[in-house]
Amino acid sequence: MTDNVIILGAGASVDAGIPLLVNFVEKMWEFAITGKHNGKALSEEDKKIFNEAMKVKNELDGYHGRAAFDDRNMEDILSILSFNLIGGKKSDLEKQKWFIRAITRTIDLTCNVQHDGKLTKVQQDGHQVYREFWRKLFERFKNSVSSFPTIISFNYDLVLERSLFQSVVGTDYKPHSVRFPFDGINLRYHYNFVKDLVFKAKYVPFTMSRGDDFGREDGMILEVTEEALRNPVDIEILKLHGSLNFPTKKGESFFPTNVANDPYILPPVINKWVGKNEEAVWRTGLQKLREAKNIIIVGYSLPQTDIFMQYFLRAGVGPNLNLNKIIVHNPTLYQNGTDNELMRERFGNCFSPQLRSRINFNPVDFSDRSLNGKFAGFVDRIDNADWFFGHYEPSSKSPISFV
Repeated sequence: MTDNVIILGAGASVDAGIPLLVNFVEKMWEFAITGKHNGKALSEEDKKIFNEAMKVKNELDGYHGRAAFDDRNMEDILSILSFNLIGGKKSDLEKQKWFIRAITRTIDLTCNVQHDGKLTKVQQDGHQVYREFWRKLFERFKNSVSSFPTIISFNYDLVLERSLFQSVVGTDYKPHSVRFPFDGINLRYHYNFVKDLVFKAKYVPFTMSRGDDFGREDGMILEVTEEALRNPVDIEILKLHGSLNFPTKKGESFFPTNVANDPYILPPVINKWVGKNEEAVWRTGLQKLREAKNIIIVGYSLPQTDIFMQYFLRAGVGPNLNLNKIIVHNPTLYQNGTDNELMRERFGNCFSPQLRSRINFNPVDFSDRSLNGKFAGFVDRIDNADWFFGHYEPSSKSPISFV
């Protein structure tokens, strides 16, 4: 049983440098026009990908004479291409592939959280808030009777995976002082072409640079294993719309931090028809929502056009007799005006009148107003706020001694 579910939308990845939906196509257009990223020339392959994607966008410009759609909105473009494909235009399959490849490259190029997949060296590229996210969750749930929260993500990016390994590999955890609270990590996606992975914690000396000198410092690495661990942390990441690391075929190589050769990305329209390969992800997501005591939604605005996700939430919480509260953490909810009111209304309309009183739209008002509703504000309070995960109850089990 899962007591806590964290739902992450695009706003949770902003600190990683990944553009929001409203700016995404503009970033693709910038890559196509300039042929550069951060002043450096793109590869010839990337230039071709972005140029082909912009051709697709420009071809759809003629639709404006008869149809209302936003050609600067990534999901609108993908939806039109998907319906064209359903309508029998086979040429749109190639157009859709080019556009999805451009989405993939835009996410990976702009993402400042990087990791090469090696679990034996310190890697810290990217915003530290994502490493803090994992560390605070590990600390909060190390001896709790509640299971580790299930994470449901609507994002394609690999920020969670890369920061997960960044957060544990290195010298922050040491063998004789501040040890990792678990003896390893079980990582599950519930996607057909990705198997469950087990990573064993090991402690080794690192060679660390101190100015012009080098010294030895103890720390932790991870090792892929098939053995059953005594006290692992079970991490479930349910990526409902696909992911950059998801292969499209059985047997293709997979590692959590690495972009697949042909990533499995679900266009918005296709999300409405869940296929057998992603059925387990959606089924597990519904199950977790139906069990959860607390649901925390961060960086997701529940757009009015996203009817499918509104019914996903309704189907999830409808049979849930244990639900205690829903927390929506979003910057818009701290602003005065129509956008705030409309967002509250959208979320409220998903739930029964008696449950609406349990929705917390303003969990905390920070003295540093820049944190209000942001992912960084959520992370800041993970370890000391009962209003996110409910009252902390230490486990009756004696924690395993690592000393």
